[in-house]
Amino acid sequence: MGEETVAELQIPDVDDAVKGVEALDVDAGDDVDEHDADLAPQAAGGKPSSVNMSPADAKVEAVALIDDDRLLQAARLLRRHAVDVPIANPLDATDAKLNAFVPKAAVMEDLISSLKADPKRPGTEWLVQCEHSGRRDVSIYYRMDTETQTKLTARIESPIHKDMLVPFLSVLNESELYKSWLPNWTMPRLRVRRSDKLSQTGRCSQVVLVTVDLPWPFSSRECVLDAWGVDDIDASGDICVLVDSMKPGESMRCGSIVPDVDESGVVRIDFEAGFLFRKLPGGWEAERDAARAAASWFGTSGSSNSAKGGDGANDSRRTSLDEEGHSDDGHHAESPPGDQILVSVQMYMDPKLSYVPTSLLNFVIRTVLYTMWCMLLRVAEQVRDGKSESHQKSIREKSTELYDWVRERTGAMLARLFAGGNVVTA
Repeated sequence: MGEETVAELQIPDVDDAVKGVEALDVDAGDDVDEHDADLAPQAAGGKPSSVNMSPADAKVEAVALIDDDRLLQAARLLRRHAVDVPIANPLDATDAKLNAFVPKAAVMEDLISSLKADPKRPGTEWLVQCEHSGRRDVSIYYRMDTETQTKLTARIESPIHKDMLVPFLSVLNESELYKSWLPNWTMPRLRVRRSDKLSQTGRCSQVVLVTVDLPWPFSSRECVLDAWGVDDIDASGDICVLVDSMKPGESMRCGSIVPDVDESGVVRIDFEAGFLFRKLPGGWEAERDAARAAASWFGTSGSSNSAKGGDGANDSRRTSLDEEGHSDDGHHAESPPGDQILVSVQMYMDPKLSYVPTSLLNFVIRTVLYTMWCMLLRVAEQVRDGKSESHQKSIREKSTELYDWVRERTGAMLARLFAGGNVVTA
């Protein structure tokens, strides 16, 4: 792509973003408590704010925060003013909207708490699939439901350079292009057959239908995913995305109804996930270096694997993805300390199977999760570098309605995290 296209995707200069934050009288890098952070958007907009606002005013302000994609701040505001949600007897559209949106904040808060906790802390149930694996520095943890041994929870995380933040978010957002880059396998058969956006329910929220073909004798699975993007930059410095499955007959936020399965034999499954974008925690590089040194000492390939099995084809695929850690223009997946964002996702899947063969489970844990994550990172790198014309086209078309705002808000995030001050990141 030409220079104009690449320029459209560049992160705003941190110095420019700092000036923008200072213009709002919010010092980049200063500690911001829950109360001050929730009031910052109001002060910036010239609207009066008060710790003594009435519950009714708090509800109105919470709706304004929700409309500005600040769901977590809205939930904190309501808690501070003793507004219990769900509201037992909703009186108006404000109450109805709070009942529809705010309960999701608790789900997101639980996921964020889990993602910020050390997966190797004492008493944890996480099993290590790989840690600091490959040039893209991928760590994968998982656990199985102890009762059924069919429900999988996985956690994946990687540090990315700050110039990858907008490209990564754009690849996540462009759900209609998932099928063009998500990997498919023929042996065993596993492929994303369909990825259709059913509704755009907000500026950075949507409902997507995804259908996946499984190996014989299992029938295809699909889920309707409700994705919520949440801006918590002013309060914590974080960006969050909640993904939750919906059932047939449920109402989307736009008022449409989730459709029934339209193919015979296809089974709807349960899925829940949360993405978190935050500053790379201190000590990450030291932990990575120690893990790789240990792997080298014991003669392994640079990762710590706990799942059993595997084959040469899968190992070759991993090697191929690792070797793509360098882009053509010299970018490298490993970035200098202090310039990195940690991207984490935790996902729960109930495939609605009474039994999952060990071979299939190992294939998913060992190969599918790693490959899909690396493909996501690779496509984001291509977008950053002005490649992937389908993504570039979509970004250009949505620049005014979405991506200009994404660039502005991520610029504020980077100013907050990398301006050199003390930052609250948890």
